[in-house]
Amino acid sequence: MRTFLRHVATGQYFRSLDNWTPDADEAYDFGLIARAMKFAHKTRLPGLELILSLDSAEQDTSIPLENFRLKASHG
Repeated sequence: MRTFLRHVATGQYFRSLDNWTPDADEAYDFGLIARAMKFAHKTRLPGLELILSLDSAEQDTSIPLENFRLKASHG
């Protein structure tokens, strides 16, 4: 499984702070969900979603990071 961050409005995948890409194959793979979440929290970039990619794009799962923040603040 690969773990990405994607900007919801643009559909661009995170590659580096100054570089975003429309191609998941060029995106930075955080590897672990916790690593991607920690990075998103630390940088406070708005409008991100977590992408969990299995074998093909048809099997990708996207989760808006706001869902995690709401649960964390209420939990």
